[in-house]
Amino acid sequence: MIKLIKNFLSKEKADIIEKDLLGHYFNWYWNDSTVGKDKINNFKTKNTIEAGQFCHRLLDTETDTKSSLYEGFKKVFNVVNYDNVLRVKCNLTLNKTDYKKTSHQTIHRDTELKDSKSLIYYVNDSDGDTILFDVNLKEIKRVKPKKNTALLFDSNLLHCGCNPIKSPTRAVINFVFKGKDIFV
Repeated sequence: MIKLIKNFLSKEKADIIEKDLLGHYFNWYWNDSTVGKDKINNFKTKNTIEAGQFCHRLLDTETDTKSSLYEGFKKVFNVVNYDNVLRVKCNLTLNKTDYKKTSHQTIHRDTELKDSKSLIYYVNDSDGDTILFDVNLKEIKRVKPKKNTALLFDSNLLHCGCNPIKSPTRAVINFVFKGKDIFV
């Protein structure tokens, strides 16, 4: 299941999220990879270029992490069923000039749990696509980030992001849900 949802939030909320996440006061933390170091070689292709990313974990039930900003995000993303959320994480990738249009970050699954869903919310317009793959690492869908659009898919589907080549940044918020009830 792959579904693109346009105008996920009101224009006002989308503008606030973009301004806050890409503004001077949002704290980003550097990770040298987009997935855990133990997963970098799991699904590698000739086009994989791991460039790292900035992250801000809002919630992670696995590590019992909860950011002080989490309650504010719950108010903005009030269409989401937070009873079933496993993780909420903001990701920021930067322009990578040696990237090619065929380059991508490490391919991964958000979780192996059955009946889990992932939602990628695009904070800004960018050329850093999201690519979805089948089990043979064949590209099945490519989504160009468009502000206030969300991509919903099964969490065990192989996917990856791409660093932008023309845009300065690519910012997304990644939600991972257990079960099927992800919206209120």
